[in-house]
Amino acid sequence: MKHITLLFTAIMLLASCGNDDSEESKTPIVGDLEKPTATTTMTLSNAPIMDGSDSTQPLRNLLMCRLLGIEGEWSSSFLSTMFHSWGFFPTYKNLSQDDINKLSLILQNRNTHQSFVSLIDGDNDIIITARGISRDEQQYANEKGVALLSYPVAKDAFVFMVNPKNPVRNLAINQIQRIYTGEIRNWKEVGGNDATISPYIRNKNSGSQEKMETIVMAGLKMIEWPEMVGILMVSPYDSIVMDENGIGYTPFYYFDTIINDSRVQLIGVNGVMPSKETIEDNSYPYVTEVMASVRADIDKSSTAYQLFYKLASGQLNDIVKESGYIVR
Repeated sequence: MKHITLLFTAIMLLASCGNDDSEESKTPIVGDLEKPTATTTMTLSNAPIMDGSDSTQPLRNLLMCRLLGIEGEWSSSFLSTMFHSWGFFPTYKNLSQDDINKLSLILQNRNTHQSFVSLIDGDNDIIITARGISRDEQQYANEKGVALLSYPVAKDAFVFMVNPKNPVRNLAINQIQRIYTGEIRNWKEVGGNDATISPYIRNKNSGSQEKMETIVMAGLKMIEWPEMVGILMVSPYDSIVMDENGIGYTPFYYFDTIINDSRVQLIGVNGVMPSKETIEDNSYPYVTEVMASVRADIDKSSTAYQLFYKLASGQLNDIVKESGYIVR
């Protein structure tokens, strides 16, 4: 992947591509971004509606607060009965109720899949997601005759986690694949305890599931265990805390910054542990990209496009870094 690329996602070919490539590698490079046709100071009255993945919410909130001059702070909130999440949230100090209502409208959080659908439908202006457009979303865009512009704005990774009581600390790629096809069913087959493996998965079209199917399984059919499917980002975390024999997957940023809990343990892949260092130098096998996307027919003078361009060109890298993401 080149350091700076422009991804033009409304290509009919993408909808028919097989599962043996990641969404990043399937998207052709077509040139440089067009510069905005205006420079506008962003205010609550003209700010774009921003949406995206659960895992990118701290970055989105931080961006909007910094650009609008609104106070905010890092704080925790309940994700489930067992886990807290850490994120950056506006404090709403010195804001009128009307301004609070405007900010609430601007800062949407519909999750990865729905944010793409909403962008295609024109219900939001710019999204920041943990992955590029999925196969189903691309098909929907094609049906609607909508093209999207997507650009990488940060680096992340796709990681695997187990219960800390599980002695396994590394798996080879083919071992992960065979666990999720059902060929490997016992941890002793990969150097662990004599116990049946519980392979937790995510729901269809979630950011994590799309990455698992495309960049890890690479066309291999995952075993269908409906009872192992979690519909929330926190679902595999809740399951693994209660199940010493469980394994699940998640974005590194979500694990490291948002959850940050010792009751779940990351494992290495092909002998490389995921960390900010191994993600930055690309030595970890599953380095991914955080994407900003807008519609291709967007008004190039709009604040949404100006924000998109600033993110893509690296002008807001200080905020990206402040959020805890790895600058690309």
